[in-house]
Amino acid sequence: MIKNILFKSQKSVFCALFLSIVVALNAYGQYQKASSSGLDIYFRVFGEGTPILLIGGGPGDVADRYLSLSQGIAKNHQCILVDQRGTGKSSPAVYDSSTISLALTLGDFEAIRKQLGLKQWTVLGFSYGGYLASLYAATFPSSVSSLLLLGSMGLNTDAFLYFNDNITSRLWASDLELERYWSDPARAAENRNHAITEIVRARMPGYFFDRKKSLWVSQTMKDSDFNFDMGDWLWKDIVKTDIAKMEPQFSKPVLILQGRQDPMGESVAQVLARYYKKSKLIFIEKCGHYSWIEQPEKVFSAIAEFLAGNK
Repeated sequence: MIKNILFKSQKSVFCALFLSIVVALNAYGQYQKASSSGLDIYFRVFGEGTPILLIGGGPGDVADRYLSLSQGIAKNHQCILVDQRGTGKSSPAVYDSSTISLALTLGDFEAIRKQLGLKQWTVLGFSYGGYLASLYAATFPSSVSSLLLLGSMGLNTDAFLYFNDNITSRLWASDLELERYWSDPARAAENRNHAITEIVRARMPGYFFDRKKSLWVSQTMKDSDFNFDMGDWLWKDIVKTDIAKMEPQFSKPVLILQGRQDPMGESVAQVLARYYKKSKLIFIEKCGHYSWIEQPEKVFSAIAEFLAGNK
């Protein structure tokens, strides 16, 4: 009898543990992969409903930086979060122009779409990912049903003439001191990736309207969140690829969400709104670059309303 009680107790514990593992896997998504130009591109699927490809920022950001955004989207929709070529699990053995490029990255998105059996999907791009989303829609317009541009860097690199200055102007003396410390060439020589990560951490308050909320990002940041070598290769392509000079190929609905205090500046969002004839621009008040962290209710309700109106 005691053995039966112990067995049932152990069984209950096992079942509870198993269920918790299942819940965790569903919450964080199981990795899938699609073969694209000789490289396995890894991605995760969260939630159910309207399929949304989430393209994170960077270049060089690992997809895990956008798990909170994925989970917010997945409450009402299906979110496909990709480890972009050159980051996370989607890393080639060698980094050069034959393995890292804009064209290859766009092809990766198409490979995932086809593997999932989707005729079209909505594409959400954040920051640099907004630029990628626009380029993807311009290159494969029939694959995209609508665009969501969240704090997008825009159609080219013009915003970077002032973006970094806008961030620097918001930093405290202690932030600038940390930035100078990690900018020492000797520290970069010792561990380049760590030094740059610490510089990003020091500058993070400048991305936010509410400095306190920047801590959520800066204190959870890890060296493994970035691959700056990959970014070096992509920038060579980015500076040569000005979408604003291309004839607009995408004529479907576009939602542009921009924090009023985003260091990207209001002009980037306004240029996007003029470029896309079927666009809606919403400025989110008291909000910087990471809008879903500072104003989650406004961001996710705007996305839900936009998608409901474009079914």
